[in-house]
This record gives sequence, structure tokens and C-alpha cells, in this order.
Amino acid sequence: MPPQADETFINPSVALDTEGARAAYRVTDIALRTLADELLAMPDETVEVPTPNPHEGAAWWKGAGLGLFLHWGIHSVEQLQPSWAAIRGYPYGTEDARWHGMGYFDLAKRFNPSAWNPAEWATQVRAAGFRYVVLTTKHHDGFALWPSRWGNYSTKQFCGERDFLQPYVRALREAGLKVGFYFSPRDWHYPGFPLSDVNFDHAQRDVHQAAFDSEEDAERAKEFFTFTIAQLHELLTQYGTIDELWFDGLDWPGQIFPTRAVYRWIRSLQPQIVINDRWERVRNPDGNDTGMVRFGDFTTHEWSRLEEQPEGWWEYCRGWYGHWGYSGSFAGSVERELEELGKIRSWGGNYLLNLGPQPNGRLPAGTEGALAKMAAWMEVNAEAIHGTSGDPGDVANVPVTVKADVWYLHLFADWNTLVKVHRQAEVRSVCLLGVNDELTFDVVDSHLVIPAVGTGYRVIKIEWHPAD
Repeated sequence: MPPQADETFINPSVALDTEGARAAYRVTDIALRTLADELLAMPDETVEVPTPNPHEGAAWWKGAGLGLFLHWGIHSVEQLQPSWAAIRGYPYGTEDARWHGMGYFDLAKRFNPSAWNPAEWATQVRAAGFRYVVLTTKHHDGFALWPSRWGNYSTKQFCGERDFLQPYVRALREAGLKVGFYFSPRDWHYPGFPLSDVNFDHAQRDVHQAAFDSEEDAERAKEFFTFTIAQLHELLTQYGTIDELWFDGLDWPGQIFPTRAVYRWIRSLQPQIVINDRWERVRNPDGNDTGMVRFGDFTTHEWSRLEEQPEGWWEYCRGWYGHWGYSGSFAGSVERELEELGKIRSWGGNYLLNLGPQPNGRLPAGTEGALAKMAAWMEVNAEAIHGTSGDPGDVANVPVTVKADVWYLHLFADWNTLVKVHRQAEVRSVCLLGVNDELTFDVVDSHLVIPAVGTGYRVIKIEWHPAD
């Protein structure tokens, strides 16, 4: 079937904004409407929410090391970039005009997974070193993977009212993995949502024609906020303990929504939860945009390789291969991502590595082999990743992770020169993980000098005598 001509483009901003749609998205529950009103009435400067979350149930996050990101939804049917494929001219979307505008949203009619069974892969994912998983419960396209009471674009209207979150949560818990929900506050299917790419056209980005300071717009924004809180309430009350909540931007031009009050409310439902910093607007945590809200338990760093170490709790996310969504059979590198993980852990962060499941719900063909390869490496070296802290400060010429009086020196595959470590302490033992024999070393100019033994990505373990 050849791509459709541009003149057949149907603009969702018009097609989806009907009286019937507005009625479907209007929250009628009095308690939820009252809650939303109360949150909107709380100025951020009056609300105190300590970050990172000091609850003992949140302590796991700092030492988790590795998480699996899953972008899955209606976009998987045609192997498209999630949501962004609907926008004409978007540089990371698609040039195929069939999927621009309503052509993309109509994919919900074909999304009917027959093999979504996270129990098939959860145990293997944990063996591969992952300690938490984050699933896109709803991306910007607004399609909810659970039968939401609110709106008209979820598995309640499609997929036979199946709930894809229940088996996901159950499988992760049984495998000993922490449960993460990605939830996009912005919802392009919501009637009247002011998309930044106006009329789903990237050439019109931020060229808004509506009067965003009008009384009518303020009322519509309030209704949207109420809907968003109602869907969040479902996610946070219907699935038991949720360990991480991953937001991806709200951004209604001309309107300011509460952040701290929302986070405090979320913690009232899930005291142990860890939440990222992308509730109201997506921002660059490495940039200088002071107009952005900088609030969350951890900062989110996306795709572009980090050039310097972030501060505080932080997470770096990137696709294993392809784009965020289903990108065909597995075509990633295990070795490259393990080394990226070692670098991130030496800087004290977590790595959220993305895969896009197939339309039927299975992981991409070939993923099982990659996970097995990771598991083999983790069987030897996991202690250098999990429960460690970052480099105490320019102490070696290779990346270092630390656990009490043990230092782990990460030698990547291309490292073939002497390893030099500086610390004023007595050495108890030096060995290569996976090998029982002690390694020889010298002390030169107050530096511990160790031969670069072994091949591939390997880890040298140094045990120090406790300081007096």
C-alpha cells in the first residue's frame, strides 16, 4: 500500500475535539474533582516535599544500577516511533504519511496483543542484572494499557477490555523486580490538548493561535488536570506497591500546574515511591533553562551521552537499538551497554536501558540470547554493579565503584595498560572477579599499580583493611 498523499491528512486536534469526546474525558467522580481542586489551590512554595524520598522503602533505588525500559503500545503495530510518528515533519518520526495524524491514532483498532506474558521473561531479566522495569502505561498518544474509567482511548474501548498492567506487576514481583510505571501527563488524544507541534505539524511548533490566558482555556486546562489526576489515581490504587513513577511532561502553555502538591499526594498513596523530575515540563537537566521546574527524587538524562557526572540521584535512559518503540529483531550490543553501565555506576547513577516489545507482546526476537549473555557477565561481576556507590573522586585511571572497604576497578575491553590506584590505606587482597588467584601489584609513587590482566570487560576487586 503506497503512502497516502498529504491532502488526505486528518488533523486529530480537530477530529478528536467533539462534544462527545469532552463528555467521555470529563471526570464525574466528586471526590476526584474535589481532590484536583485542592491540589490546584496549593502554591508550590507552600508545600514541603523532601527529595530524594527519605522513606526506607525508597532506599533500593540508589543501588539498583540497571533498569529495563519498555515502550509498548499501539505504535508497535507498525514499528513506529511512539507518538511522535503522528507528527508531520518530525525529524525522529516517520516520513510515511499514512501514520500522520489520525492514521496513527487509528492503530488502536489493530493493537490486539496475543502473547503479552511478562512471566516468560521476568526471571531472565533479573538474572541479566536488571533490578527494576518501567513500562509505558500511557505515552503521549494517550492510549492507556489498562481499562481506564476515564476517557475513550484505552483497553476498555479496545483489546477486549484487557488489563495489561496486572500480569506485568504480578510477574515482576514474583521475579524480585521493582515495579515502574511510565505515565505521560500530556495526552494528545485529549480533546483540545494544546500540542506544541500545532495541528500535528512540526513546522508549526509553538505557533499557538489560541488565547492561552483566556478564561475558557483556564477551565479546559483545569478539566484536563482533573482527568490526569483521575488516571493517576487508578494507577496508584489498583496495582499494589509501585516503586517508580516516570513522568514525561505536562506542558499546557499559559497554565501553571502544581508540582510539589502532586508529588506529596502521590506519596500519600505510595509512601515508598520514587518519582522523576518530568511532571510538569520535560527539561534538560544539564541545561540552563531556569524557567523549568527542577523537582523530583532523581533527574532524568536522556539518550545523549553524558560528558560529566550529574549531581544527586540520577538516571540515564537510552534505547538499546533503533528508536524507543519496537524496532525489529534484536540488533543491540551487549558489550557496549555493559560498559556504559560500568561508567554510569562509577558516577553513581542508574542506567534505564530501553527495548520495544513486539506488537504481540513478546520481547524482540533475539533478546533472549542477549539477556543470557548479560547474565553470564553478571554471574561473575554483579557485585561491582549492585549496591555500590560511585568513584570517591579521581582515585584511579579506570572507572571505580565502591562498597564499604572494597573497590571495584572496571577495565573495559580496550584497556590494556597498567591500572593505577591512589589511596592511603593497607591492601588486604587484590583479585580479578571470577578468578580465585591473588593478583600481584606494586606500589609506585604512592600509587597501587596492577597489571591489566584478562580480556573483555573485566573487574579487579581490591579489599582494603579498614581505616583506624
